Amino acid sequence: MSDTYTFHINGAPPDFFDKVHALLAQLPAGALTTGDTLSVETALDLIDRVTPDARHLIRLAVEGNGRALGADFRAQRGEGSLNGATTSLTLAVKALKKEGRWPASVPGVLISTKAGPEGYRKTHAFTMPPALVPVFRAALQRHDKPPAGDPEAVVGHLAELYEEMGRPAHAAREFAQDFLERHAGDLAVWAVHQMAKSPPDSLFDPSQTTEG
Repeated sequence: MSDTYTFHINGAPPDFFDKVHALLAQLPAGALTTGDTLSVETALDLIDRVTPDARHLIRLAVEGNGRALGADFRAQRGEGSLNGATTSLTLAVKALKKEGRWPASVPGVLISTKAGPEGYRKTHAFTMPPALVPVFRAALQRHDKPPAGDPEAVVGHLAELYEEMGRPAHAAREFAQDFLERHAGDLAVWAVHQMAKSPPDSLFDPSQTTEG
């Protein structure tokens, strides 16, 4: 006798899914699996491929230990951003499947729940399979880790600009080092200002669509 069951639930009120999620959260770690394990590398690749809105939806689900409320997403990203986010996730998963990097037993990143059966209702919440939560948590941590800077690379790029401006090659590097040393403080302030204006997850994405 199989110990695997699939339930198709239609017309349940929103609080029904909240109660189910609360019950699942009481299970011990590792009790629920999605079959084959999704690697952190694949999860990170998906995070890099999707739109900022889709990335934010994944982040909400991870922070909610597998649950992201549609109302929270709309309040933070706007009423018309949800369709674009879910479409981006679907396309990324399809691409990874085509590349043979997404296990067939893993249904997807997020599963949506509707608020009711009659007519159009906005998505109440999204659930992430419990086994994927730690995988995407680790992937987000790697994604958010700032890359190590390479001061020599900065000097090299600036030296190339000086050469393009007509400075001799043997002097261009000295000009670059001198400029960076004299303006290090101003450049640090500028970098902080730029990051504050355009954090990675708030960049404009023209591919976003309006939720139908």
